[in-house]
Amino acid sequence: MQVAKTIVREASAMQKPVQISEKELILLSEIGLEAIPTATSFVEYIAEKYSLSASGVWYTLKKLKEKRVVDFTERGEEDKPLSLTEFGRGTVRRKISEFNFRTPGLPRPGMQFGIGAQF
Repeated sequence: MQVAKTIVREASAMQKPVQISEKELILLSEIGLEAIPTATSFVEYIAEKYSLSASGVWYTLKKLKEKRVVDFTERGEEDKPLSLTEFGRGTVRRKISEFNFRTPGLPRPGMQFGIGAQF
C-alpha cells in the first residue's frame, strides 16, 4: 500500500508545472534533445562558454534533477547520459514558447540552438 501511495505522489508531482529560472533555461536549451555522454563534460563546456563557475553549474544541474527535468549519473548510480526527461522536454517547450511570446526575435521551438538540439 505504501508503494502505491508513493507512485501516485510521484506521478502527481510530475504533472505540476515547475518554476524554471533563466539560468536553468539556458542549461536546458544547451542540453536539448540529445543525450550528452557525461554531466561532467557538459558542466565543463557550460562553465567555459558562459564564464560560470563549475560548482554553480553543478548546483543548477542538481536542482533540475530534483525537479525531474533532467537525468544523469551521480556517484553510486549506474551510467546514464545527461538528458532531458520526458517531463523536462515538455517543460522546456512550454517555457521557450512563453519566453518567445514575451521577447520577439528569439529562436522559436523547432529552431536549432545549443549543443545541437531541436525542440
